[in-house]
Formats: sequence, C-alpha cells, structure tokens
Amino acid sequence: MKIRCGCLPCIVKQAYNTVRRSTSDPQLQCRVVQETMRRLSQVALKGTPAEHAMVAFEVAREFTGVEDPYRDDKRECNDRVLNVLPNLRGELEQAADPLRLALQLAVAGNIIDLGIRSSFDLERDVLQQAHRGFDHDEYEDFLQAAQEADGILYIGDNAGEIALDRLAVEVLGPERITFVVKGGPIVNDALREDAEQVGLTELCRVIDTGRGEFGFLWEHVSEQARQAFEEANLVLAKGHANFETISQLGPEGDKVFYLLKAKCEEVASELGIEMGDVALISHRTMRRRATG
Repeated sequence: MKIRCGCLPCIVKQAYNTVRRSTSDPQLQCRVVQETMRRLSQVALKGTPAEHAMVAFEVAREFTGVEDPYRDDKRECNDRVLNVLPNLRGELEQAADPLRLALQLAVAGNIIDLGIRSSFDLERDVLQQAHRGFDHDEYEDFLQAAQEADGILYIGDNAGEIALDRLAVEVLGPERITFVVKGGPIVNDALREDAEQVGLTELCRVIDTGRGEFGFLWEHVSEQARQAFEEANLVLAKGHANFETISQLGPEGDKVFYLLKAKCEEVASELGIEMGDVALISHRTMRRRATG
C-alpha cells in the first residue's frame, strides 16, 4: 500500500500519543509534534504509510530519550489478556470450528492498539468482536492452505493481542509455526519479551524482524526473517503495518493472508472494505484487484 495524504494526520497524532507517554512537559510535546510535521513536509511521500510513520516515533525518542514509552502498558495488556485465556480455551473446545474461532479471537485482539486508542474494554470489545466474525471472509481458502502447509509463518502485531495469537498458534499446530515479533521497540508492537510473557517462546519458534520498525518491509527485515518467509508454505500477517508493507510484494506474496480490522479510511479503501470491517483476505486477492 502506498502512502496517501490522509495518512499524514494519523502520523502526527501518533507522534503526540507517543510523546505524551514519554514526558508531561507540554512544550516538549509541542516540539515533537512540530518537528514531526516539519520532517514529513520535507520528504517525498513515496513508499508505505508504515515507513513514513517511523518519523513520529523517531522524533519522540530523539527529543525525550525514552526508548520504549509503551513498555509498562504492553506488559499490563499481556497480563489482562492472559487472565481471560482459560475461558477462551473452553470456548474453543466447544466450538464447531476451533480454527475459525481462534482466528476471530486473534483479530479481535487487533483492537488493542495503544498507538491509536488510549483505552479499551477488554471483556466487552475483544470478546464481542470475536463472535462478530469476518466482514470479508476467505476462511475456506485459508483453511485449505493451512491443511496443506508444512511450515507457517505467523507475523504478529501488538502486545496484548499476542496472547490471543497464542490460541491460534495452539490450534494451527505450534510444531510447524514460526512466530515473528519486532527486533526493537516501536509503539506497542510485540517484542520477544512479550512472546516470553505469554508463553509463546515455550510453544513455538520465535524470531524477530531485526529492527524496531513498523511492518515487515522486505528490504529492512533480517536475513533470518526473509528466509523464514521464503521457506514457509503459508504466511499469516496481522494488522495494518504488516498489510501496508507486505502488500508491496508481487507473486512471491501469494501465500500470504492478511488478518486485520480496518481502523482507518485509507486502509479500508485499499482493502475495498468499510472502515471498522474485519477481514481475512489473501495477498492473491489484493494483487488481482490491483491488476484488475
């Protein structure tokens, strides 16, 4: 997905949300927002929204010296979701199609995005969303791909929801899954320490992207991450930034399915769905539309 004009206000807002977690000094907060706008105004708006969004976090970190302002919130989110996992496992055991429900739970966790929303009601929002299902549903194609896959690459998104991702890993079969986290802090994206906290490192292979950057930008991720992508038969990519970056691939991305909730008009438009819709959609479908 290429950046659009409508992405710019969101990036500036993210700078403000991030710096507020780093300092209570209103003058410093204002400087971070102004510097973010200045840098955005001086670069050619090419590439993906995820690439340009890095400036918000970089400026906040430069001006405040705070490396990971979301760290405490991430750990709290993980704990909150871990507390409801026993009940959710009970639902999975009773489900007619445990994999479908596990994916719905995983995407329900996609609302836990501290970079956009400052608060949420876990019990109400996540559980209600899980039973809503998909607005764009390519589950049957995903199911067939999952049944045939020897190796699955699961590219995670945020802390908190990573605990729900664990349920999907358990249902898919942890022995064939490599789970990807970020290589360094970037807003509330999941790191190895989050994978450890929710028990994923004990369950499956966990690797990182090599950098603290949004998404899975092919030119920037580690050689280990690229190799894991190439070797996988099926890739499940969670959230906006992974969609924004991986969708730039050509036919080599046809084994990818995107699992996300469209939280902004620009991403919704790119996906061909409505804002707020939940989608399990293939890279192949998106590429077919683009060449249409």
